[in-house]
Amino acid sequence: MYNPNLHLFENSIAGPPELGKKQEAYLLRLISEIEALKDNGASVAKEFFGGARVEIPFGVASGSAYGSKFLKRYEELGYGFVTQKTVRVKRWSGNPMPHVMHVGEGDYPAGFKSSDTPTTSLANSFGMSCLGPGFWEPDLSLFVKTSRVPLIISGVVTEPKDKYNLIDQYASIASAAKKIGAVAFEANVSCPNEMEGRSGELQDDTPICTGIIKEIKRFGFPVLIKIGYKKDLSPIVAEIGKIADGIVAINTISARITDAKGGYAYVNREKAGVSGRPLKPYAEDALKQLVSLREEFGYRYKIFSVGGVTSGNDVLSRLLAGADFVESAAMAMLYPPLALETKKILLENCDAINSF
Repeated sequence: MYNPNLHLFENSIAGPPELGKKQEAYLLRLISEIEALKDNGASVAKEFFGGARVEIPFGVASGSAYGSKFLKRYEELGYGFVTQKTVRVKRWSGNPMPHVMHVGEGDYPAGFKSSDTPTTSLANSFGMSCLGPGFWEPDLSLFVKTSRVPLIISGVVTEPKDKYNLIDQYASIASAAKKIGAVAFEANVSCPNEMEGRSGELQDDTPICTGIIKEIKRFGFPVLIKIGYKKDLSPIVAEIGKIADGIVAINTISARITDAKGGYAYVNREKAGVSGRPLKPYAEDALKQLVSLREEFGYRYKIFSVGGVTSGNDVLSRLLAGADFVESAAMAMLYPPLALETKKILLENCDAINSF
């Protein structure tokens, strides 16, 4: 779904590559099987934000959709909701290419090796590239006008002058998101690979995180907070869980990426965020914590589980473990049939999901 030989900006304008005939035929067969299940009364539709309703509680995470052309393709592929890749208050070129690559052997403590063959794991180091409001505001407005699925817009800060300016930047993006017609705003406070700014550090600054949420909720807009993995999430959840409408967990985890010779796989960068299969145990632990903490504190935040989702059965297990919604980042890019395969599995298990 993404051309790694082009810059993010070029991908945004060109849109995703076309699918092959065999894949298109497979998708049509899945759609036919899904319609048969729906005709027999199967449904996993769920209330979302802003009065919206999603056909399945499975969506595209921030990081996979680079503008309206990508968002529209994900809608066509069957996702219940979509999240626009993190945007900024101004144009930002981010890191030099390469931006995204497959990784194979390794783990987070030791690092990963880049892979010349496709895997279920991706390393990305975009540096939060963004074409700027002059592009994303009209582009996303167009998507909302022609789409049936809800849109979430994710935002991040850019070279904040102080904490007040930092909060103002999030609020400015959220205000634009509301005007565009998005159903919620996602404040990314945990990006591990931003080139400049403080977004990767904000998760540990709970007063600023709560300040972001309060400022945005002041003008009546749902706020999601995207967090990274911690062995103990209770300190941040105890504070943001009181007021956030949703918690998205988890962001990628940073790891050293090497090439076949042991050198840097990225230009002048030792590390990149790794998503896909290696994230699975961390994301599952984060979900377990969020479910437990929500019950312990008596909070009402929605849980968006993301990380290591590589199949429809992964989505099903996350929902049965207590997630309200599930998202995919790496596999949404790598495997176009994922949403329709997931929809079929969820409809086949609708009684278990709806009774949970």
